[in-house]
Amino acid sequence: MLKKIITHYRLKKAMLAEAEKTPSHFDNAIIEWSAPPRHKPQKGTAWFIIMSFAVAALLYYAIASQNWIFAVAIIVATIAYLVDHTEEHKELEIKISEYGIKIGKKKIPYSGIRAFWMLYHPPFIGQLHIRTHAKTSPDFIIELNGSDPVRLRKYLTRHIVEWEGKEEGFLDICTRLLRL
Repeated sequence: MLKKIITHYRLKKAMLAEAEKTPSHFDNAIIEWSAPPRHKPQKGTAWFIIMSFAVAALLYYAIASQNWIFAVAIIVATIAYLVDHTEEHKELEIKISEYGIKIGKKKIPYSGIRAFWMLYHPPFIGQLHIRTHAKTSPDFIIELNGSDPVRLRKYLTRHIVEWEGKEEGFLDICTRLLRL
């Protein structure tokens, strides 16, 4: 019985791997570029020194006020940040086709996209935001990374509703200014 389950699992895994190799309609790109999974701002030695003092001050406050949960939360958040931001992320291939958008291996048909908007203020920010109908993780932020925003917008407005006037949120501004 166990041998059948293992064989079935291996067969299913092989079929999925083969399906990923097979080109789909999403691979017939009209517009394509590669971009990092997220923007990584340059951080100098001064940034690390200032953030180290900030973390140390918050830890001191948490321990002095005997707020152990806050102290553990600071330590966990610091470790999570360091682990996530020290490893290298490979660039994602972004493909816009007549069927939808392919971000890396993720394929999103136009029918699954609620709306899009672009934030473009060079040289600081250049992003394509996509809101899908998904209940979990409905938003995708794609770095334009030198792609032509006018051409991209012109093509996407033929297939998707554009939310005009959307601006960068307060937390996004803080994250960008603090280079987190």
